[in-house]
Amino acid sequence: MADIISTVSTAISLATRLREIGKSIENAEFKNLLADLSLELADAKMKIADLIDENASLKEKLLSLSNASGEKCPKCGIRTFEIISSRPHPTFGDLGAKEREYKCSTCGFAESKLIKP
Repeated sequence: MADIISTVSTAISLATRLREIGKSIENAEFKNLLADLSLELADAKMKIADLIDENASLKEKLLSLSNASGEKCPKCGIRTFEIISSRPHPTFGDLGAKEREYKCSTCGFAESKLIKP
């Protein structure tokens, strides 16, 4: 990606040099095309910078999701379904059964599970 920015920067430098040379030329069409080229190259450079920022953001998000340690969420499928509370089951607690509350930190889905002894 850095090579692309370097290439566009070089192209902008060349367009600037051509503009300086164009000052001695009286051809209006040449000057208009040169101005259009400079604008297009500057626009391309800004779009590439935005893509680099987006790429870095997506890489960071991918890394955080791949390092997730919870169970797989039944709704979104990402491994961010985690226990938020655990208590004896209201009916079967005397027999050792527990009720656990799970919540996905990605999509917000929540549900209870009965854990048998």
